[in-house]
Amino acid sequence: ISVIISRNPGSVLSANQHQQTVGYEALARWEMSPGKFVPPCEFIPLAEDAGLIVELTDQLFRIACQDALSWPAHTVLSFNISPVQLSDRLLGLRLLKILGEVGLPVHRLELEVTESALINDPETARGVLDDLVKSGINIALDDFGTGYSSLSQLSSYNFNKIKIDRSFVATFEDSDRQEKIVRAIIALGAVLGVKITAEGIEDETQLRRLQDLGCDIGQGYLLGKPCPIEKTLKVA
Repeated sequence: ISVIISRNPGSVLSANQHQQTVGYEALARWEMSPGKFVPPCEFIPLAEDAGLIVELTDQLFRIACQDALSWPAHTVLSFNISPVQLSDRLLGLRLLKILGEVGLPVHRLELEVTESALINDPETARGVLDDLVKSGINIALDDFGTGYSSLSQLSSYNFNKIKIDRSFVATFEDSDRQEKIVRAIIALGAVLGVKITAEGIEDETQLRRLQDLGCDIGQGYLLGKPCPIEKTLKVA
């Protein structure tokens, strides 16, 4: 397994329209042969079914944390958590142990969870997420608007960030209805005091429009494509 880091440039909106890289999202790829990768949507379910997801996640998380130490101190490591792991009460303890061993400060970690991941065992998931938040780890709700009971999730869990799914970003310029949804999500974030990240930004017009709407953070191919850890050191 190799970890590829995706540039997650930030602050797409500020008083002077200043942009800076605020973090990176760790992306796991299984390299079967040089240049040929198996995507996580294929090997993660296999690891879950085989009972190997805990060991796999711990190894990937340790590598990602070690890589994050090479970035500037203000940058955040964003790491995705498998839905299966939100039923593991020991998740927080394991992650904190790895953070301590590697030496990465807790505040530099952001865990991403999807809405659908909260459905299987909501009570346990709430306990796991509450423990993570109490330990100082930031939690981002990924793919917002594509899962189940979105507003219910926001009222039940403590999220530090909401990520607008790329399906909305891809169409909001050409669809009045989609733009209203994006506006509503950004406004909701402002009311709740939660940062908003727009995923899937691929051209300048999308970026400028999201800036005008008040989006906090941007992520997408326009701002940075997935790349090996070595390349992030040149732009961090």
